[in-house]
Amino acid sequence: MDNVNLGQHGCMQAVAGLLHIGMREPFCIEGVADTRFFFSEDGLYAVRMAADAPEMTMAEMQDEAVLDKEHLCDLLSGAACIHMEPFVPVEPDYYYYMADDEAVHGRNWHGTFVDYAHAAAGNCFRTEEEVLRGLPQLTEKLRGSLSGGARHLGAAAGGRSRRDEPV
Repeated sequence: MDNVNLGQHGCMQAVAGLLHIGMREPFCIEGVADTRFFFSEDGLYAVRMAADAPEMTMAEMQDEAVLDKEHLCDLLSGAACIHMEPFVPVEPDYYYYMADDEAVHGRNWHGTFVDYAHAAAGNCFRTEEEVLRGLPQLTEKLRGSLSGGARHLGAAAGGRSRRDEPV
């Protein structure tokens, strides 16, 4: 990576925080194909990735990354939108998730039913901070999918529930 100073120490951390992104947290920008982005202390970096390429580690991404001023301006002006790819761990990755007691827990991925249930719900995160940042969206997503599922199940049963049946 080129070491280009775009501002005072902590400036990019503040920009990343403003955009609700962690430092060195990979993300996509809508409309920019085959490219992952991340913030570092000295700017926004982009990494071109083939669609069929295996997932890169952060160290590999940093080695391949180039400073990207164009998309930084687009993000700050609102002309571009961030799109977070879901994190799906592979064995033996460590991931974090929100438990039913609303506490953040972590565990190694072993391909168990619980691991796949977390992944299917979008409840796998790289860091504890990502869990806390993503909690409102995760809750809303699950609330929406469950209410939609309940309507679907009610329709399949003729629109009646057990509460509708005479006692």
